[in-house]
Amino acid sequence: MKFGEESELKNLIKNGEDIHLEAKSSPRLYYLNIPKKFVTGTVYDPVVKEVITGVTCTLTDDGSNKKYTTATDGFWRLLVRGLVVGNFSLKLAKDAKEKKIFSINTVSDVNLGDITLT
Repeated sequence: MKFGEESELKNLIKNGEDIHLEAKSSPRLYYLNIPKKFVTGTVYDPVVKEVITGVTCTLTDDGSNKKYTTATDGFWRLLVRGLVVGNFSLKLAKDAKEKKIFSINTVSDVNLGDITLT
């Protein structure tokens, strides 16, 4: 915790968040490094029994339509971090492989486990 005059702490305050935005007041308490939600899972092909890298993963915020795009990595997982609490749609695609769409709620972190893509 840091205490001080707002003018002296303005560099910290600009990166801070007020988690009680509904009050619409000038906060005197700012939070730094608030953990955000994440979505993860492992994409694999059940026919050849192998994990798949390079799958394009597009997560869309159903409220704001903001898109987060990533690809499965060297650990064969998809991972999207820094999400707010809300409803999202996840679309997976690679080459001619089937596209899958999931509805996700990030009230807590989401692990989709093993996801088949054939």
